[in-house]
Amino acid sequence: MIYKMKKINVILFALMFVITIAKAQTATDFTAVDCSSASHTLFTELNAGKVVVLCWVMPCSNCISGALTAGNVVQSYATSNPGRVAMYLCDDVGDTPCSALNTWATAHSITCDASFSNSAINMSDYGTAGMPKVVVIAGPSHTVYYNANFTIDATAMQNAINAGLTSGINEAAMGITALNVLPNPAANRALITFTLDKTSLVKADLFDIDGQLVKGIYDGKLTSGTNTITVNIAGISSGIYFAKFSVGDRNKIVKVVVAN
Repeated sequence: MIYKMKKINVILFALMFVITIAKAQTATDFTAVDCSSASHTLFTELNAGKVVVLCWVMPCSNCISGALTAGNVVQSYATSNPGRVAMYLCDDVGDTPCSALNTWATAHSITCDASFSNSAINMSDYGTAGMPKVVVIAGPSHTVYYNANFTIDATAMQNAINAGLTSGINEAAMGITALNVLPNPAANRALITFTLDKTSLVKADLFDIDGQLVKGIYDGKLTSGTNTITVNIAGISSGIYFAKFSVGDRNKIVKVVVAN
């Protein structure tokens, strides 16, 4: 048990370290048209609960590994958080033709939700340049949770995205408030309480820190007012997990720390 608690403390420290560093910087807004002619306004997307990963490339051979890592990390959230985590592949100064940028990405199996060759997305807003450069931004406070050049750390990126997911969406806007886990850390079972402003269909699932589904928690109709769901976590390894609640097309994430 002592070893497991130490492991949890290390994970929590790493997560808090990411959050603490990130709070020293906030994002710079932009409105930019992507290579498919769709317009994006960064703060509008963040305010709607999306986590945005910006990945700048030249493109060049030195950019391949880091951009591939960033793309794979974002793709790992496609099932657990559909539509909530997006990777935007950006030309470093916005002067590479979109066709060349897309061809380079395809040739190296780099996946992204949109590509940009647009100088409105300015890498210098986030400090020094270094190819690739990756930042993770989320939440109504437009916080930068990760900022790295050259070598991209997949685990640090995941921690940053998970932190961003917990900060993202306004609870009142989705009809769910006062989302809480007791106890937290929890062993064997946890109680998740929340308030619905109206009777709603609610789906809840538990995911690990890598975004993989661990178990279903609830799927059905709940009445307005205060609700409590019991989560059986017996047999689940100690660590950090995330319970995702879906009401309609909106998602809300709450962190669950298991200490079995």
